[in-house]
Formats: sequence, structure tokens, C-alpha cells
Amino acid sequence: MKINLDRTSSGFCIGVQGTIHVAEEKLAQSGELYCLGDVVHNEVEVKRLEALGMETIDIPAFEELRNAEVLIRAHGEPPSTYDTARKNNLAITDTTCPVVAKLQKTARMLHQLGYQVVIYGKKVHPEVIGINGQCDDEGVVIKHPDLSDPVEIEPLDLSRKTALISQTTMDVPGFYELKKNLEKLFAEHGHRNPGTQSGEWMAVRDIDITAEKTGARAMPELVFKDTICRQVSSRNGKLRDFALSNDCIVFAAGRKSSNGQVLYSICRDANPKSYFIEDVEDILPEWFVGDDGKPVQSVGICGATSTPMWLLEKVAQYIERTFAHDSGAPDA
Repeated sequence: MKINLDRTSSGFCIGVQGTIHVAEEKLAQSGELYCLGDVVHNEVEVKRLEALGMETIDIPAFEELRNAEVLIRAHGEPPSTYDTARKNNLAITDTTCPVVAKLQKTARMLHQLGYQVVIYGKKVHPEVIGINGQCDDEGVVIKHPDLSDPVEIEPLDLSRKTALISQTTMDVPGFYELKKNLEKLFAEHGHRNPGTQSGEWMAVRDIDITAEKTGARAMPELVFKDTICRQVSSRNGKLRDFALSNDCIVFAAGRKSSNGQVLYSICRDANPKSYFIEDVEDILPEWFVGDDGKPVQSVGICGATSTPMWLLEKVAQYIERTFAHDSGAPDA
């Protein structure tokens, strides 16, 4: 049995990696640090950092905290969080992912320009809460690109100028499906950009938004900006190929991880013998037996953008030690 560890399209993305690095540095200096919400959606990694002195707190506890240092994780936070920090004399260590911080700025400017901001994402996801906070919590959050949930689209004002953006970790095909369906919906109600027959919305760049804000050049009433992180979305195809190239897949991620659920689904669609775990205790021996009753030839180990590489290495070593008696060391 050959153990293949995916080191190219699994493990922390840059944003999460930066947050974990800062958390480790702060804990090494003082031995204590508060974190607002799970530092990453991976319970195993959260427990490791809590063992080093980090304390995870929720919003009510944060609002009661005084004179302490608090880590803002990669997901980012709404402006209200920083207002509370100033009021309570809290020292903020801000590790908001640069991609998310840029998106927050985009959302804020579009809202200030009077656009109805539509966010492709999950309403309760911390990143979306932070983005919507830039819009005074007036953004319309849509998770289903086919517009199948009437509750999601009920707040839409089809007469207003509107801008579509996205949570950074959503899927690219879904974003463009949502764009197409919004174009159709607005056009059916007589709202389309001047000069367009089929209701196309205009793609805008940061420079276009700045030009509108300064009065140098106006933008159309219906616009979109693809704000999905390509470092995350580019993993999809690579993981699909990785899943196809192995007899079975062991996918490690936190059950709270939105990205983990998406990537695991990609693996499972490509290879039905894909199995989700949080840690080695979840592994079952029957996964490594083929339909012919013999051990599988290859096992692929992979994970989400919120899965630490040390955990993937732990999983590979455990399978190697427990099930792959005659094979060599795990491949890089």
C-alpha cells in the first residue's frame, strides 16, 4: 500500500497560515491570548493552540472583556467589533486575511456609493458577517445561485442600483450562475444597464469603484466584482485529480469548515471511496480493503484550507504504521 500525502493543494491557505503564525508568536511571548471565535475551523488545531494558552471567546464574552489582548482571525470582523474594542480598552491583534480585508473595503465603498450589495455566501459565516458589517448590515446574502430560496431573495429591491460580490471561499461556477440569474431577474422587472439588450451586468475593478467615488467616471447601475480567492478555488481541480489518482481518499478537516465540506464533496464525487475525518480516531480499517478483499494499492491523504499540515502528516504516519505494513515512507 502506497501512502500519498498531498502537499500542493491541501493545508493552510496563506491567510490562515498568517493567523496561526501570529498566534504562536503572541503565545510564546506572553503565554496567553484571547481569540474571538475559533481561530480556524479545525477543532484539533484550536485545541493545540488552547493548550499553549489561547482562550477562545464568543461575542458576549468579548463585550464583557476589559484591558486584554484579542486576536482577530483571518475571517475578519465587522466595524462593531473594533468599536467594542476601543470602548473596552482591548488591544487588537488583527490578522484579517489581506484578500478578505480588500473585499471588506470593496463592500464598504460600494455601499457608500448607494449600491444595494448582494453577497454570494453563507449568512452565518464569520467572513460574511464581517463583509455585511461594512454595509451597515444591509447587504443581501444569497447562498443558492439558482435563487431557489425565496427567503434569500425577498429583501432584493429590483429597482435599485445593485452590486454583486462574493465570500472569498465560495465556488466560481456558483458565482457566475448567480450573476446570470440576477441579470435575468432584474431584466424581467425592466431594470438593466443602458445599451444592454439581455441585461448583462458590468464587471468592475477597484479603479472603477475609486473613479466613481471621486466623481471622475460613473459606473453603471448593475455591476459585479468576482472577489473569490483563486488560491482557494484553484485547489478544486487539483484535488479532483488527486482523488482520481488514488484508490481511496482520507480527507481531514474540521466539521465546522465550510471549505472542508466543499473540497470533500469534490473528492467524493471524483472517488466514491473518499472518507471524512477530523482526526485519526475516526479512521476505519475497512476503508483500505478493495472490492477483491485485498489491500488497496494507494491511499491519498488530503484536507481543507483550514487543515494544518502537521495533522495531515499525523494521519499519513498513522495509516502507514497501522495498515501499510510493507510500504515505504509516505510520499511528499
